[in-house]
Amino acid sequence: MAAAAAVEAAAPMGALWGLVHDFVVGQQEGPADQVAADVKSGNYTVLQVVEALGSSLENPEPRTRARGIQLLSQVLLHCHTLLLEKEVVHLILFYENRLKDHHLVIPSVLQGLKALSLCVALPPGLAVSVLKAIFQEVHVQSLPQVDRHTVYNIITNFMRTREEELKSLGADFTFGFIQVMDGEKDPRNLLVAFRIVHDLISRDYSLGPFVEELFEVTSCYFPIDFTPREDLILSLRAVLASTPRFAEFLLPLLIEKVDSEVLSAKLDSLQTLNACCAVYGQKELKDFLPSLWASIRREVFQ
Repeated sequence: MAAAAAVEAAAPMGALWGLVHDFVVGQQEGPADQVAADVKSGNYTVLQVVEALGSSLENPEPRTRARGIQLLSQVLLHCHTLLLEKEVVHLILFYENRLKDHHLVIPSVLQGLKALSLCVALPPGLAVSVLKAIFQEVHVQSLPQVDRHTVYNIITNFMRTREEELKSLGADFTFGFIQVMDGEKDPRNLLVAFRIVHDLISRDYSLGPFVEELFEVTSCYFPIDFTPREDLILSLRAVLASTPRFAEFLLPLLIEKVDSEVLSAKLDSLQTLNACCAVYGQKELKDFLPSLWASIRREVFQ
């Protein structure tokens, strides 16, 4: 009886090992969906998937490690709601350590952290731990577009669900994000990045001594010359007009662009100035009024 039960228990694990082998060694994509479906239906646990992956997660060949972690991450993206708190703790530790791994492994590591950033069972403190690890170990702008987008998604997920925890980092969180965004050139990523900056300001995260740096990392895209433009224009305008603390840096830039020979730059500057006037007070505007009036008057009468 006991032997029969052992054989019966081993049979499903044998099937799982076969799926893992087909994905990692056979380079087939289908087994990942099958493993995720089996975990969701209760045939396997995430722990059993980790056990079946076994040596592939520690394999000396980076491509094999990447493939093993890719399978685990795809399962977690489908099954993160099933994880227990203690499982999340161990998985976070594993993925944070893997951020130091070969560059071929990093995309799959980020996908796993994205899945874990969605976990309801994430214990307090781990959101900060994950972001610190990313800020310290990953040069985000050297990654491909899709992987940079994953980093922005991780940050967005934590800002949505762990706001007070992230605020405990103070201005270090703002500085870390500035480093992540600095140099971004893809319009799809910029839309997400601009929303993050707007939330940093509107939800009263600490900017500390990094107000000018945050302004510089966003205002360098003004006026927008990406295609399609409209969503980016509105998103960037919302950022630039979101706080009077940008006034001393933004108003000289707007005056310069109003005086530009490029019509689209003039219009964008005047519309941004209009948005700013609804937020800025007399204190922020008064030193720039003579120059603003001179530029606007020149446009009207010419």
